[in-house]
Amino acid sequence: RSIKEQLTPEQITRLESLKGWVWDIVKFQWEQGFSYLKKFVEQQGHATVPNSYKTEDGYKLGQWVGSQRAKKGQLTPERITRLESLEGWVWDVLEFQWEEGFSYLEAYVELEGHARVSQSYKTEDEYNLGIWVGTQRSKKDRLTRGRIKRLESLEGWVWDASNKGKSSI
Repeated sequence: RSIKEQLTPEQITRLESLKGWVWDIVKFQWEQGFSYLKKFVEQQGHATVPNSYKTEDGYKLGQWVGSQRAKKGQLTPERITRLESLEGWVWDVLEFQWEEGFSYLEAYVELEGHARVSQSYKTEDEYNLGIWVGTQRSKKDRLTRGRIKRLESLEGWVWDASNKGKSSI
């Protein structure tokens, strides 16, 4: 591969006739990962692949996706555009998950008139909103000031589920 320029046309032709031969292995591997991701998105409707996810043939797609997110600053603009074109692609999964949970909580407040969600509550589409709310309560000291304010702005939000009043931070 590294001496392609020094090879004769016949040698190049012979190499290219080999099954699976590629000149640019890095490009090939990226395209392979993207192909698996595209198939995952077609089947699942989103691109938030769990880190431990492997395809049926053992490809570590979750790790590949995580690597792309971590290397965003090193990806070509074309690769960034291709990833962002996929349904449900997000660069920051933790931010996405928090916003998703908060959106579910806002919908719950709109419907019920308060944010006191029971621990076991799941939405119609099986989102574990009760668990998400409990997690926010237990992580209060690690939440950003902005997230704390957003939660506290919701009608009926309490930090202590056993306390009916709104506690301050």
